[in-house]
Amino acid sequence: AFPSSTPSLHLETPRFRTVMTQTKVTATCVVHSAYDAKVSWLLDGKDPTSRTPVNQASSTTQSISSNLTLPSSQWKTLNTITCRAEHRCFNSTEKTRNVKG
Repeated sequence: AFPSSTPSLHLETPRFRTVMTQTKVTATCVVHSAYDAKVSWLLDGKDPTSRTPVNQASSTTQSISSNLTLPSSQWKTLNTITCRAEHRCFNSTEKTRNVKG
């Protein structure tokens, strides 16, 4: 039987120095769950996936890793970034990080 608890999320954002010195930056969200959850991203509360490619891969059966790569210029204008995990077997869960310098 699968656990019914919501998954845990770990959100990694690029360091300030990386944002200032690279043309593109990547945020990574790792979802620890027994289920194959769908990972989505929100930038300042809005869905960016229509214009921003998202790479999602299952690294093991217990975790899913999703990367969101943005131009540094866009990252510098953000206030918050959110990673959300959704599956029909649990309530959606999310982690938001304030990224405003």
